[in-house]
Amino acid sequence: MRFPQIVVYEKDGRIAELLRREGKSRQWSIREPRRTESCLRLLERAGPSALVVKIGPDLLAEFTLLERASWLFPDTATVVVGDTVDPVLAGLAWDLGATIVLSPSQLRQALPEVLSRLLEPAQASPKATTLDEDAAHPLPDAED
Repeated sequence: MRFPQIVVYEKDGRIAELLRREGKSRQWSIREPRRTESCLRLLERAGPSALVVKIGPDLLAEFTLLERASWLFPDTATVVVGDTVDPVLAGLAWDLGATIVLSPSQLRQALPEVLSRLLEPAQASPKATTLDEDAAHPLPDAED
């Protein structure tokens, strides 16, 4: 069995450092490639994987990576982290295939737990929703 892999695409290394500190007990393999091609090569590896993309100075490269990863590796969870709260960029991230979009205020508290849940081996697909709408809102029984 391979350890879950997290590929972090960012310029400053802050997210990767946070994940190293928080993920020691979870045995995550944290990778920090600086080029989009390297990210995609790492995601080809079998086993549970997640891609964390920090949206910042190079929107074209970051969103291109997100789109390509979502298209080529649909079972890979994709997490987008923004520098600011920007509904337009968040919407674009969703449209390009992001599994989760986090704002900077959510990062420290939510990211390690989000990744832990996305990389659970028992989960069928990281793209699956956690709420089954039919189960939450059952239809009334039909009368005969």
